[in-house]
Amino acid sequence: MKEQRRRGGAFRTVTAFGLGAATGSILALLYAPASGKLTRRKLALRAQNLKRTAIRQLGQTQRVLANRAEHVRDAATEWITDHMPHGNGGHRVRRREIRHA
Repeated sequence: MKEQRRRGGAFRTVTAFGLGAATGSILALLYAPASGKLTRRKLALRAQNLKRTAIRQLGQTQRVLANRAEHVRDAATEWITDHMPHGNGGHRVRRREIRHA
């Protein structure tokens, strides 16, 4: 129970820090001594870069999770094969192939 609270508290702390950093960055850009047009262009470029980075990280996370899920599935299949009887009406575990997007 305490471990769940710690994880939730850490997540909130990291989220608050990230939001504060993002807000500070935006305010700094808005009050920079550049023209509005130039500042808007800079904001748009930063937003595009952030979007690209987020998409790249999402893809990496999806690959890591798919890999971990495959390992868990293999371990579970092995455990089931070792511990569950196959005769007398038992069901054999069939391995399915996972398709990745």
